[in-house]
Amino acid sequence: MSPPTNAPLSRYVVDDVERYLRSLPADLPPTDAALHDALMHSALERGFPWVGAHSGRWLELLTRMIGGRRVFELGSGFGYSAFWFARAVGEGGQVLGSEKDAWEHEHFDRLWGDHALRGRVSIAHDGAFEALAATTGAFDVVFCDIGKADYPRALDLALPRLRVGGLFLADNTLWGGRATKPAAPDDDSGTDALRAFNERIHADPRLQSLILPVGDGLSVTLRVA
Repeated sequence: MSPPTNAPLSRYVVDDVERYLRSLPADLPPTDAALHDALMHSALERGFPWVGAHSGRWLELLTRMIGGRRVFELGSGFGYSAFWFARAVGEGGQVLGSEKDAWEHEHFDRLWGDHALRGRVSIAHDGAFEALAATTGAFDVVFCDIGKADYPRALDLALPRLRVGGLFLADNTLWGGRATKPAAPDDDSGTDALRAFNERIHADPRLQSLILPVGDGLSVTLRVA
């Protein structure tokens, strides 16, 4: 048995680690693999800010681990993250999303077509907070991927709708490294709000949180009370 260590990633060749992790098979059936590839290529071609396959696989795994059947996405784009959630919730499960941009809805319709997973996904043509307010009931998972300045408000609105034992997941919580220090005076990207969000999810006694160093930082928050 090796002695316990907390070796930082800087001790490894990070590019090689990323390349290796991405090379591991996702074990997708052919029809799901085809949809995933279409979604991925669309994001890459358009330079769309997607969560990436590595983070997406975490979304699916975490949702499956808690038996998640009902998911709400604060910000859905053309449905890339919804793909992983739709796989996780299973037959009869529900992924509700939100996206204001009509162009992204058109991409969703074109890329998803009549795929079997589409019946599990419904993306409202509305803002994230308005779409959440229009729903009823509790959720097993809430995923946040909106403007970083709105992350604290997203937490405030989502927690009352999240069941005990449910997960609040948020992308970009490392923010390209900007979250490691206070924002510069001319930084209007929401860095300080994101830092406040990260501190809150770790300090709130109702929550247990960690930030996974995958993608741009994926925070995993379990509601324990």
